[in-house]
Amino acid sequence: MNLREVDPNDFLTFSREQPPHVAIEQSLIEMGGNGNKGIEYKTQVLKAAGWNHGKLTSYGTHSQKAAAAFNKIRDVLKDTTDPQEILDKVAH
Repeated sequence: MNLREVDPNDFLTFSREQPPHVAIEQSLIEMGGNGNKGIEYKTQVLKAAGWNHGKLTSYGTHSQKAAAAFNKIRDVLKDTTDPQEILDKVAH
């Protein structure tokens, strides 16, 4: 995937351009099988990457931590699109 680095300000500002974390989330949901399975997979990957807040906590509340987690995922997505491999690599 060719995505720009996620910046903490991406969670705090509005732009006409889609923020990179949205594309990462969409990709993870697709890799997880779409629907509830995809959302569950996305949640697992985010947790493995260091995002340990509940689904009611916005990324903007902890924008530095969210950016770090998404950038970790982004780096792994450059190397693989295998769902299990992504989970394994993000966790380390």
